[in-house]
Amino acid sequence: MTKPNRLSNALAGALSALLISTAGASLAAEPKAAAKTWTHIEWNQTLSEMPQGDALRGAQLHRDGLCMTCHGDAGVAPSRNAPSLAGQTKEYTYKTLLDYQSGLRNEGDGKAKLMQAATLPMSNQDMADLAVYYAQQALPIRVAQPDTEPKIDHMIRKGEVSRMIIACASCHGAHGEGNGITPALAGQTSDYFMRTMQAYRDKKRSNDIHEGMAQFAYELSDAEIQALADYYAGLGYQGGAK
Repeated sequence: MTKPNRLSNALAGALSALLISTAGASLAAEPKAAAKTWTHIEWNQTLSEMPQGDALRGAQLHRDGLCMTCHGDAGVAPSRNAPSLAGQTKEYTYKTLLDYQSGLRNEGDGKAKLMQAATLPMSNQDMADLAVYYAQQALPIRVAQPDTEPKIDHMIRKGEVSRMIIACASCHGAHGEGNGITPALAGQTSDYFMRTMQAYRDKKRSNDIHEGMAQFAYELSDAEIQALADYYAGLGYQGGAK
């Protein structure tokens, strides 16, 4: 594994240079060819080879690698501009970091370039350590279920057959807890949720296997996405850490 202090120095240098770079410049690796999309077989093989993560090392990487600057002290983002990572599934975080590093995830904005720069010095072990660390962190506990309008509540729990939209809960869990490669949504910042869904809908993000998410996002309006974002932003794990 890359030593945490070595990685943190590399990350700090990459991020600092990125922030002072001229407009249009980027430290993110520019793939020589378009990054190859995943198949289920290839992803399952990659997942089977995922290193055993070490949460203590992940915590140090989170601190020393400046991840906490955007994602918060324990993975709960301090603003709506970055995603919260606390309670996220380790498989999803691991894949996301791989996708940034390869260039497969690239929405063409400054935030994607920042993450591409941040993942450049990471080894697979580093990514596994971070993924396990975030999976062990707890979201703030919220006792009351967030209120939603009946149409959105139905979409979350039952889906919408007329538009071939399956229930959000069928993949992301009844409480937004996620499962394996399917990400947790509970407690996610609303602005990040909005940007993510709009990126899928507008075909700016394509790292989901066989368009597993995009095919449903294509049918959603901005108002529906906002309502879903507000719902999941207000939803916490009733029992704390998973």
